Amino acid sequence: MTNLTDSQPAPFLMQMNELLGNEFDAFLACYSEPSRRGLRLNLLKGSYDYVKSMGLSSLTPIPWCSEGYIYPAEVRPAKSLLYNAGLFYIQEPSAMSPAAILRPQPGERVLDICAAPGGKSVQLAGYMQSRGVLVSNDISPSRSRALVKNLEMAGVTNAIVLTEKPNRLADRFTEYFDCILVDAPCSGEGMFRRDPDAAKAYTANKPESCASLQQDILRHAAKMLRPGGRMVYSTCTFNPLENEGTVTAFLSAHEDFKLLPIDHQGLGLSPGRGEWVGGMGENGTALALNYTARIWPHTAPGEGHFIALMGKEKKDAHHTMTGNTKDAKKSLSHTHGKLPEEFIAFRDESLRESMLLDSSLMIHRHGDSLFLQPENIDLSGLRVARSGWLLGEVAKGRFVPSQALAMGITKNQASYAIDLSETEALRYLKGESLAVPEGFTPPPGKPWVLVCYGNFPLGWARLVQERLKNQLPTSWVVS
Repeated sequence: MTNLTDSQPAPFLMQMNELLGNEFDAFLACYSEPSRRGLRLNLLKGSYDYVKSMGLSSLTPIPWCSEGYIYPAEVRPAKSLLYNAGLFYIQEPSAMSPAAILRPQPGERVLDICAAPGGKSVQLAGYMQSRGVLVSNDISPSRSRALVKNLEMAGVTNAIVLTEKPNRLADRFTEYFDCILVDAPCSGEGMFRRDPDAAKAYTANKPESCASLQQDILRHAAKMLRPGGRMVYSTCTFNPLENEGTVTAFLSAHEDFKLLPIDHQGLGLSPGRGEWVGGMGENGTALALNYTARIWPHTAPGEGHFIALMGKEKKDAHHTMTGNTKDAKKSLSHTHGKLPEEFIAFRDESLRESMLLDSSLMIHRHGDSLFLQPENIDLSGLRVARSGWLLGEVAKGRFVPSQALAMGITKNQASYAIDLSETEALRYLKGESLAVPEGFTPPPGKPWVLVCYGNFPLGWARLVQERLKNQLPTSWVVS
C-alpha cells in the first residue's frame, strides 16, 4: 500500500476491499496516478472542429458523453478565450455521465434539483437547445451565484434559478417536469483521489447520514415528475448504502417507479452492484439494480460515480397533469403591462433577427430589471435567484443590456458587432476600453456594440467618441 492510500480513511479502505475483492489492488494502484481532466463542449455554441481549430487539440473522447473530452495535464483550457466565450465547460469526466444519460429533449420541462455550480445544468440546457423550461435549483444562495454565472456564460436563455428546499418545490411543481436530475449530496468517496480534503472530512457515519438526506430529496422529486417522465439519481461516492441501497429504499416506497436500463457497454460503464442490497419484493429484483451504472477509476477514465435511471409509470388516458403554469400564449401586455419605452428603443436600435422581437414573449419586470421567462410560471413565494433570462435594467431613462443578454444572442442578432483579434479580445476581458477597429464604421449616437471573438460574443461595449467603452461586469473581468 502506498503512502497515498495510507492517507485514506480506514473504514473507506475496508469497504472498498470488501466491495471490489480481487480488483482492490488495481483500485489502489490507480490512486498513484493523476486524475483525468475533462472539458465538455457547449452544444448551444461551438463544435469540436471549431474548438480544435482555435488551438485546443489533443483531446480524447469520453465514452459516456459524446461532447466530452479529456485534455492533457499540461493544457490550460481556462486560459483560452474560447472558455470566456462559453464554448466549453471544464468538468471532471465522470460528472458528465448523469446528464448524458438523462438527456432531455428540446421542449421538455426539466429540473436540476441540486444544481450548483451549474455544470450539469449547462449540459442539460445544451440538449434542450433553448426550447422548453429548465429549472435549476440549489438550496444555497451563495452557491447559486456560481450557478447563475455559469448558465449566463454558456448562453442559456430558458433557465429559471431557484434556491428552495425540495419540499417547497414539490408543493409548487406537482407532476410538472418531464425530466428530473437528482445529483445528490453524498459522502464524496469517489472524489478522494482528486480532492484530498474530501478524504480528510470523511467520517464513518457520513454515508448513513447522506443516505437519509438522499431518500428525502428523492421522495420530493418523485412528486414533481409527471407520469411517463424520467429521473436520474446520481452520486460521486462508492458506498452501496448511498447508491444501490438508496435506490432500493426509494423503489420499495414508490411502486409507480421502476429502473430503466442503461447502455453500459455502449457508454463504457460498469453495472451496479445489486447483490449488495438483496432482493426487493416477491420477484427478487436485485438483478434489476444491475441496470444502474458505476464508474470505477481503475477501469474507466473518470473518478467514482453512480447513476440510476428511473421511469414513472404512466396513468390512464384521462389523467390530467397538474402544474402551475398560466396561459403561455399570453403576451406581456395581457399579464405584466406595457414594455418599457427604454427597452423598446434599445431593441429597435441594437437587435435584429432576434426572438426578442416577438411580441408574444413573456417579458416581465422586477423593479428595474427585465426578464424573459420560458413559460409563464407562478414563482410567487419561492426564493428566486433568476426568474428567467436577464435582459437588462431600465436606469436613468435608458435601457442597459445585461451580460446575460450578450452571451445569449449571436453576432448576427446584434445591429452593431465587432470581431476582435486575440490580443484585443484579451484586453477587453481585462476590462480595458478599445479603439474602434479598422473597417468598422461608427454609427451615429452612442450605440451598444456586441464585442466578439471568433464570431462568439464576449460582452457589450458602448461607442463613445469613437472609442469602445468597456461594459464588462467587474465579476467577469479576468486577471
